Amino acid sequence: MGGINLDGGGHGGKKAVDSEIPLIPFIDLLLCCVMFLLVTAVWNQLARIDANQQQPGQQAPDQPPPEEKIKVVLQVQSTGYVLASSAGDRIEVPKSGDSYDIESLREKLRERKNMEPNRRDLVVAPEDGVLYADVITAMDVVVGEGFPEMSLSDGAAL
Repeated sequence: MGGINLDGGGHGGKKAVDSEIPLIPFIDLLLCCVMFLLVTAVWNQLARIDANQQQPGQQAPDQPPPEEKIKVVLQVQSTGYVLASSAGDRIEVPKSGDSYDIESLREKLRERKNMEPNRRDLVVAPEDGVLYADVITAMDVVVGEGFPEMSLSDGAAL
């Protein structure tokens, strides 16, 4: 296959112009070079994780302790709404008949907004079995009452 044909045969003592390039040895050399470059490449930085181990009693350098933020959750349950926080307060808004009491929820959310005017986040946590339309209504009320960074979670948010 690979080889050079150097027949001296030709017209008038001229050399033949036809010659074959030895491709197989050239491909072998090229593959050896590629393998060498792949093996010597720096692959160890891809799997490296930077971690600093903190020992008990040590403060992180130049970092204040994280401020504990109170989480406010609106639970949408089959019995009504529950507006609770991680601080321990809990306000229940029961259903009026078979429907949720939206106006009472608006009033409780306004009171909560007056207590914390800078708060923009609130978690809506529906219980299993609550209708999707009721969850969407609660989400609309939450955003409409001044909590634009509303998020949705499962029923066990607190």
